[in-house]
Amino acid sequence: MRKTWPLGFFVVLSALAGHAIAGANTAQLNCKGRHAGQALTLIGDVPASIVEVDLKLSYGGQTIRLASPAATTSESTDFRHRIFRLEATLSGSNRLQLQAMPKSIRYKGSRGGGRLSASFDAVLKEAPEPFAIALKGVELRCTYAYEV
Repeated sequence: MRKTWPLGFFVVLSALAGHAIAGANTAQLNCKGRHAGQALTLIGDVPASIVEVDLKLSYGGQTIRLASPAATTSESTDFRHRIFRLEATLSGSNRLQLQAMPKSIRYKGSRGGGRLSASFDAVLKEAPEPFAIALKGVELRCTYAYEV
């Protein structure tokens, strides 16, 4: 005899599976700083276990959104070894590259444990247009939060 499951069981199971996957895929990045007397922010979702990004870079009254699939990303995160580097490319050489200053990295938890939080100072090695020249080399204070 075959067991039949009610449709609601699969809807709930699918919703729970989707929630777990969504939580495991991204982390929240929140960076703030000042340059030439104006506020600078880089806020949004960054890759944690898959390569997706949804960031907003704001400076001088302008905001640029760097989001998948238009933006491709690469990331190196190993807080235990004092490494955090994020690169988001919009097209060709129009990209954002953020790199943490290793000695400034403070963290607790782990991705494997389902919760990780970190804080660090970082440098914008590259910024996308129209900010490329103005923001290259600017320092930011960042927090990183991941939770399943």
